[in-house]
Amino acid sequence: GNSVWLSFIIAAAMAAFTGLSYCELSSRYPDESAEYIYTRKAFRLSALSFIIGWVLILAAAFSASTVAIGFAGYFFELFGTPIPAVAAVLLLLLSIVNFCGIKESAKLNVVFALLEVVALVIVIFAAVPYLGSADYFSTPAGGVAHDFGGIAAAAALIFFAYIGFDTLPKVSEETKNARKTIPKALLYSLAISTVLYIIVAISAVSVMPWNELAASKAPLADVVLRAGGPALGSVISLLALFATFSTVLIILIAGSRMIYGMSRRRALPEVLSCIHPKRGTPFIAVFMIMILSMLFVYMGDITMLASMTNIGIFIGFLFVNAALIALRFGDEGRPEFRAPLNIGRLPVTAVLGVIASVFLLLQFEPVVYFYEFLVIAAGMVAYLLLRRQEKKRRFVFRFNRH
Repeated sequence: GNSVWLSFIIAAAMAAFTGLSYCELSSRYPDESAEYIYTRKAFRLSALSFIIGWVLILAAAFSASTVAIGFAGYFFELFGTPIPAVAAVLLLLLSIVNFCGIKESAKLNVVFALLEVVALVIVIFAAVPYLGSADYFSTPAGGVAHDFGGIAAAAALIFFAYIGFDTLPKVSEETKNARKTIPKALLYSLAISTVLYIIVAISAVSVMPWNELAASKAPLADVVLRAGGPALGSVISLLALFATFSTVLIILIAGSRMIYGMSRRRALPEVLSCIHPKRGTPFIAVFMIMILSMLFVYMGDITMLASMTNIGIFIGFLFVNAALIALRFGDEGRPEFRAPLNIGRLPVTAVLGVIASVFLLLQFEPVVYFYEFLVIAAGMVAYLLLRRQEKKRRFVFRFNRH
C-alpha cells in the first residue's frame, strides 16, 4: 500500500545489522574471499566455509543472470531482440571490462551509478507537485496498525534493492587502506541508498495509486510518464537500462574475486587464481563467473533465478553475523571498525542480523528450498572431490621429496 516507504525503512534496518557485521569483519580480514575467510576463521570448519563460498559464488552467477535478463527484457520492449542472446552479450561485454582491471571497472561503474542516481532524482522532482496528495500510512488492510505483518513481508521482498553492499569486501585487496575504507564505503552506500529509496517510494505513491504501481512492469517509468509526460518517461526507461550495467558489473567483479580468493587458499583449483601478467586481474576466475552466469541465462525463469539469488545471499548473511558473534568470544583482536551496541563482547546488531536473516530465509516457496538443497549437495560433492585431489597432491609431493 501507500506505507511501502515503511517497508524500505525495515529492510534498511535489516540490511544495516548485517552491514555492520561486514564492516567489522572486513576490517579484521581484508580478504577477497570475504565470507569464506570469515567463517573459516570463526568456526575452523573447512567444509562449512567451502559450502558458504560455493553457495555465494552460485548466488553471484544467479544474480548476474537475473539482472542481465531484466536488461534484455527492457531491450526487447524497445527493439524486439531475443532476450537470452542480449543477456549473454551483456555478460560478455561486462566480463571484458572486469578483465581489463579494477580501475577501468571502477570508472565505468561510477558513470553507471551516477546515471542511476540521476534517474531517481528525476522521479523525485517530477513528483514534487503531487507530494501530500496521498495518505502515506494507508495499507490494503486499513492502516499501519492493522497491517504491520504485510509491511514486514513487503520488506522481505524489498530487501533485494539493498543487496550489493556485501560485494564491497570482495575487492579489499585492490583497495587502498581497506581496513578503514571498506567499512566507511559500506556504511555510506547503505545510508545514501536508504534515503533515496524512501523519498522515491513516497514520490511514487504520491503520483500513482499503489495498486497501479504493483501491476506495472516499469513502475518508476510510469510514475514519470504520468507526472512529466512521454519524453521524460522515455528518458527514465533509458537511464534504467544503463543503470543495470552497474549492477551486473559489480556482481561479476565480486563473484570473480570470491573464486580467486578461495582458489588462492586452495579451497578451489589453483588454476582459478591465475593473474593476467598485463592486466593484473584473475582472468580465469573472471571468465568462469561469466560462463556460469551465461548458463543460467538460458534457464529462462527470472523469478526462480531471483529467488535462488536471494536464498543464497541470505544464507551468507546468516553465517556472516554468526561468524562475528563467534569471533567476539574467540579471537577478539583490535579491528579498525567495531560494530556498535554491544553487551560485553556480544554484538547486539549481529544477533539482530541473525534473526533478520532467519526471517528472510523463511519467505520462499518449497521448490526454492529444494533447489538450494541441490546446490548445497553439489557443493558438498565438489568439496569431497577437491579434498581428495589435494590429499593425493600432497602425498605425491611428500613421496617425491623422499
